[in-house]
Amino acid sequence: MSGTSFDGVDAAIIKTDGQYYVKRIKTSFIKYNDSERALYQNSILKNYKKITKVIDNKHKQVIKKILKKFDNKVDIIGLHGQTFFHYPNLGWTWQYINSKKIMRYFKTNVVSDFRVADINKGGEGAPLVPIFHKNLILQKNFDLPVGVLNIGGVSNITIIKNKNNFLGFDTGPGNGPLDLLVYNRLKISMDKNGSIANRGQINYKIKGKTLDLFKKYFQNISFDRNSLDKLFLTYMASLDTKDALATLIDIITEIIYIKVKEYNLKKIIVTGGGRKNQVFIKSLQSKFVAKVLIAENIDLDGDSLEAEAFAYLAVRSILGKHYTFKNTTGVSKSSTGGILFYYKG
Repeated sequence: MSGTSFDGVDAAIIKTDGQYYVKRIKTSFIKYNDSERALYQNSILKNYKKITKVIDNKHKQVIKKILKKFDNKVDIIGLHGQTFFHYPNLGWTWQYINSKKIMRYFKTNVVSDFRVADINKGGEGAPLVPIFHKNLILQKNFDLPVGVLNIGGVSNITIIKNKNNFLGFDTGPGNGPLDLLVYNRLKISMDKNGSIANRGQINYKIKGKTLDLFKKYFQNISFDRNSLDKLFLTYMASLDTKDALATLIDIITEIIYIKVKEYNLKKIIVTGGGRKNQVFIKSLQSKFVAKVLIAENIDLDGDSLEAEAFAYLAVRSILGKHYTFKNTTGVSKSSTGGILFYYKG
């Protein structure tokens, strides 16, 4: 799993029936180095051959690493790949990975291209993981409703109302505009732990202007990260870095609050890279009555959770079970998806 960020590739091995049983077995991660990230930030299309080679090699490395830890054969590999572009309003999405190469190298069946079938049926192709989040949370026997908020490049949330009633949607930006801002200004990949933002002051005038820009996209259920990053950096040039970061976090958490408050959540479980940013967590907790926890507080692995989700979806795909729904991607009829790359031996 690489997703919309370009920090590295996460891998996870799980045992699952594709329904209610999910058990994490092993996890692993391999980073992209500074020169690889610079290549990606510069231009995907201009550097396409180099970038795709890097992506394929990193996926091979992380799979080899985790299989060595596991010391056994897996039944199937689920590959999300790297999101290059996601334009559901135009009817297309592109997650790059050479699935055939991975299938041949590891001599194992591969499922990938998880979003395409949903897009082709009129859905937005995201978010895909609510069914996984729901079944994980039901194992915990929490008082419901509970939200699982993933802060990656883009933020998305799953709302588990009860055993049979759940929904999911992208809330809007996550780490994306923060990471792009610090990369452009400081040539670093992220504001680690929110240490720079923690020294900043919120500029409420810039916050208001940015929220006004976002108004017409407020009802979207999925987003393209590149478009969001540009929109949310529109007015940040006049602010120094620490104030821009503090302002962005307040804007992002305000959007999350506005879109989620109606569900009267009892707990919000934060996953993804954003859970490590202390300013994000403090800002969320200041806005919500619900208890804000990070994944590790409830014995989940916030780094590997998305990789676990796509292993789970690979099994659902093989079994022909639905994983996109009207209340998640907006597709008119619940649907399965994914493309099987079958290893013939």
